[in-house]
Amino acid sequence: MEYEFLFVVEGIDVDDDIAVGVVFDEFDGLLTRHRNRHLLDVAGTGANAVEAAHRLVARLRRALPGLRIVRLDPELVGVADIAERTGRSRQNVLQWADGARHADRPFPEPEGAVGRSLVWRWAEVNQWLQGIGAGDGSAAPLREEALLIDLMLPQWQHALDDGLPMVRILCAQDEWQGERTAVMQVLQDALRRSEVMRTVAALPRSEPDRLSVVCAVVQDRLSAVLEQIAPDDASALLAVRGDDTVLHLLGVASRALPGTVPLSRLGLSGNATVGDLLLVVASGSVEPTTPLALS
Repeated sequence: MEYEFLFVVEGIDVDDDIAVGVVFDEFDGLLTRHRNRHLLDVAGTGANAVEAAHRLVARLRRALPGLRIVRLDPELVGVADIAERTGRSRQNVLQWADGARHADRPFPEPEGAVGRSLVWRWAEVNQWLQGIGAGDGSAAPLREEALLIDLMLPQWQHALDDGLPMVRILCAQDEWQGERTAVMQVLQDALRRSEVMRTVAALPRSEPDRLSVVCAVVQDRLSAVLEQIAPDDASALLAVRGDDTVLHLLGVASRALPGTVPLSRLGLSGNATVGDLLLVVASGSVEPTTPLALS
């Protein structure tokens, strides 16, 4: 799915013809200046807004090494702005906001107020408008997604500054959520250690600037792990705690990449579980640091 992002950026300038050209030619984006702020309007694809941002930041920094993405602009709109964007009257917009029309679809909560006027995030208003056939057809990060992206932006960019991949942690919401959360907490501590990150950075992967980490439990089927890896990513890191509660980090790929060992060579198939894989690693059939091709 495609998402639109409006980033507040530094390190590039609208007077820099090369940077403006790269933004337009490679990203079909637009760089503008409002007072002392530079805004980058650009789109990216992913299964969700966070994944799309993760992929987009890596591409942007690769194409524009001097770029620093500060945060997302919340793109706040008032009644007059919504009326202008939708071609409706202010009274019509007020009726939406007050619930006088489409009462079965509560209008988004306002982000705050400017003076005596309420303001909303355009992304949330636009999503609501899609439901009544009045949206513009685009998608952008909603409040919780935007907050998470803003939280991760410094970490992602610091990793790139250090020559390391941007890490995105995937933690499925299911009956094993408690164990997955425990894995994620141990994982986050581990990734703060430089020796762990160097090992992670050495894994073969389809994109050198990005790495997804799947928080797994021993009951997971390896085929389910594959489903969490975006099709274009091909490779990921599998984080799981064994019976000894020690964190195991295993490189996995959805297809054979240089340096990987196929599961079939280890006597396993995609129907095997993560626990089966840990037993094979513990048996010494393969080195723990050897990345595995799951199919």
